Amino acid sequence: MARRRAKRRRMPTEMKAKAFSEMIKDDLTDEIEVQLNSFVAAVISDLTSDGQERGVSPVLTGFFASSWKAGLNRPSHNEPIQGKWAKLKKVRVREGDRMVTKLAPGVKPIIEQRHAVPKDLKIDKSVFIGNTAKYAPQAVLSPKSALYAYILGGSGTFREGLNQKIDKIFTDKRADIRIGADVDDAGRISYQKL
Repeated sequence: MARRRAKRRRMPTEMKAKAFSEMIKDDLTDEIEVQLNSFVAAVISDLTSDGQERGVSPVLTGFFASSWKAGLNRPSHNEPIQGKWAKLKKVRVREGDRMVTKLAPGVKPIIEQRHAVPKDLKIDKSVFIGNTAKYAPQAVLSPKSALYAYILGGSGTFREGLNQKIDKIFTDKRADIRIGADVDDAGRISYQKL
């Protein structure tokens, strides 16, 4: 007479091992998300600074440096200079053979973070950092800008570039961080992995 095979039962230690692995996964995910949020806040802080004074962004009135935004959607650069930045007195002066716009004597630029940095970013969602100033494409190309050196990890007036910041904040595993490197004629953005 054939004997019936008994159903295999999970041993209590197996269930504990699976629960333990889930606990480790949740713990690592939480740690990486804390690092991600810290990284995004640090990058926005770096960008909200004067490129001529150990910062990254080019500054005339301070509006561009104040307009960096992070979020789950790509920020659009459609905001004209407004508020206290629009009221700053500017003058046109001749430098060599060309006219340039500068702040009037005694007027200082205003650099204040205009957009709150989200503190609940998750690793399973893309995070976008961009500038909302209408003239952002022109400002990025300014000779006063240290953005390219900052992004590419080169030397500049700033304390540490983006690569050094990644290595400092993400201690266990380097994050998959990409930057918008180019826009083609159709408006598509190509990304470069850092």
